[in-house]
Formats: sequence, C-alpha cells, structure tokens
Amino acid sequence: MTIRQLFFVPPVPLLVAEELGLLAAAGLDIESRPTRSSAEQLAGLRSDTVDVAVTAMDNVFVWNHLGADLRIVAQVEQTTVLSVYASPDHRTLADLDGATFAVDALTNGFAIVARTLLARAGVSARYVETGGVKERFDALLGGRADATLLGPPLDALADQAGMVRLASANEAFPALPGQGVVVRARRSPHETAELRAYLEVLRAAVMATESMTVADGIALLERHGFPGRSAADAWRTRPRSIAVDAAGLSLVEALRAQLDLLPLGYAGLDGILDASLAPARAPQIRSVPYRISCLNARHPRATLNEEKEWM
Repeated sequence: MTIRQLFFVPPVPLLVAEELGLLAAAGLDIESRPTRSSAEQLAGLRSDTVDVAVTAMDNVFVWNHLGADLRIVAQVEQTTVLSVYASPDHRTLADLDGATFAVDALTNGFAIVARTLLARAGVSARYVETGGVKERFDALLGGRADATLLGPPLDALADQAGMVRLASANEAFPALPGQGVVVRARRSPHETAELRAYLEVLRAAVMATESMTVADGIALLERHGFPGRSAADAWRTRPRSIAVDAAGLSLVEALRAQLDLLPLGYAGLDGILDASLAPARAPQIRSVPYRISCLNARHPRATLNEEKEWM
C-alpha cells in the first residue's frame, strides 16, 4: 500500500513511525515530499496525484469553497509553533506598518493568524504570496520580504541569521491548533483502507512517544534536521492524540469570522471535518522495538532522509 503525501515540515509522528519501523510493519510505503505552497497541495489532492496533505487546517475552509471536496481526518501537532520574524531594522510589530509581509496564501492557512496579530496591533502591512515556509524564510533572508511567520526548524535558523522575533502566535492564541491530515472526501474502498492503516500507524507512533524521554525525542528530531531549540519545540508540541481538537478548529473558525473571511455559504465544521477514519481499536505496537537504544542503530529510509531539502 502506498500513500502519496505532501508536507511543509515532516510531522513528529511520521518521523517516529519511520524510525520505529511501524510503516513497514503495517505494509505501508510513504512517498513523502516537501511542498512549495498550499496551492500545490490543493492541486495534488484535486488531481488525485496526492493522497494526503499535512497542512494548516484553516486551508480546508477555502479549498472546499473553491470546489474541492476535502476533509480533515487527524491532527499531527498539538499546536504549530509560530512567531513573527522580521529583518533587523524592525524591532516591534508597529515597525511593520507598510512593510512587506510574506505569506503562503492571502486568505487561508497561517496567514489568518498573521493578519489577526497585525490587525490587533493596528498595523497595516502589504501581504505578498510567496509560498511555503522555506520560500518565505528565503524571502526574509534575501530581503524580498520584511517579515513573515516561521516555525521549527526555520525559526532557529532565522535567529542564527540575525532576524528579529517580534511576536508569538501561540502566546496570542493558546488554543491555536497544529497541522492536520487532509484527504479527499470521496475515496474508493481501497483508498479508505490505506488511509485507515496510515492513521493507525500515526496513532501507534504517538503512543510510542509517551515511552520516550524528552532527551531521546529531541535527539531523534535533531537527526532529522531540527536544530537545537526547534527540536525541543517540535517535541514539546507533538500530539498526544491524533484526534482533531474541536476547540482549536473552532478558534480558526472564529478568527476567520473576525476577519470576515468565512466563505459564502459556509455550513459549519461538519463540512470540513471527518472523524470516521480514526482507528477503531488501539494499535498493536508491542512487537515493535521502540526504545531509543534501538533508534540509534536505525537509519531512516531514503524516502524521508532525502526530505531534508525542506529546510
């Protein structure tokens, strides 16, 4: 069974599942690659060239309004660690008035969070669609943008490059939900079986993380390219369940409403959320070695190891 997947940054449960051999044990092959933008994720899902998009759950509000028929079926972060970073000549959010702010898409994704943060500060920025987190990071360092939102691991790299952290989205919105797993609503029975198996593996990986120490978890992420603080942040915000947080999704809905960005004809969260694919039983993982002593001897398969180009 093969799952074709696009992500901005590989989620912690997927990296854990790979190192523990859970994917192979379930007979799953994951073809993962980093995406350049949420638009690329949408195009892949609509053209049936992608099975799974790991993305901001807010995207589905707009994607379905554009004619797609997609559903959020799981959540792979408690929250996405996000901060506003700017070039060194900007010291506060107020300095961003009139500045160029790089976003993935103007009306969906984490741009909603950025727009709300700046609006609350009385700031009017010029939002420019630039692409995924790597593209926005490059635009900030290259001087093509004055500011953007960044999360692990690129936030730590921005620190190292002398960029200035102006605000934390998570401090402003403690209930901000992490990224979700988005799939097509209409699937063949075979595709549904594959997705169920995939979600069961993710849930097994989440359970396995509870048996790992913080130091071991951080070390695992550092091996996959997360530097220092970013590895710690990503481990701290890993999910304790793959169930979608209803309160978090309701926050996204409320932020959209405040910006008057709920799509015309929006019929509520039932139109973007589908809990039916969640594993119906506890995954069996006892036969899989998951202590860190085993992980240190294990090497990630090329399909994920090559994905460090997302940095």
